[in-house]
Amino acid sequence: MDITRPDQIHNFLRELGKRCSSPSEIYLFGGSAVLLIGGARHTGDIDFTLNEANAETIRKIIKEVAHEQGLDLEESVPSEFMPLPLGAESRHRQIERYGQLTAYIFDPYSIALMKIDRAFKSDIQDVHFLIRSNHINLDELQKHLNEVSQRYDEPIKLRKNFEEMKRGL
Repeated sequence: MDITRPDQIHNFLRELGKRCSSPSEIYLFGGSAVLLIGGARHTGDIDFTLNEANAETIRKIIKEVAHEQGLDLEESVPSEFMPLPLGAESRHRQIERYGQLTAYIFDPYSIALMKIDRAFKSDIQDVHFLIRSNHINLDELQKHLNEVSQRYDEPIKLRKNFEEMKRGL
């Protein structure tokens, strides 16, 4: 199912929160995160990561709720795509609490860097949205890119994609 409205994601999170029996956290990134913070886009899935001891229980509930609502959810670990910028864990933004579940937007700078790295047209549009809507600052993004580039196996591609993204602003 195509996800075109934030309420589709909120409804999923609300139902997930009702079924969580202990405090849990979920971190959203990708197109669904951009949609939640006001981006005018649609996405085919909800990208998420978990950070907790009861992750197996949460995964089971996520699978059930996603199936019931006809949603595609993709669990990934952002740091497996590329190194995260220093301090990423301090920049997650709480969306809302849904019962026992606290939902977050993953660090917007990490999201932007992953999108710049992949560089699909929709990814670059998402980065432009994040900058234009003041969710991230271009100068700060440049600093994070420079720092990550020192630890990344494809720094030339990342810097090239960043320069191309800037030209489109």
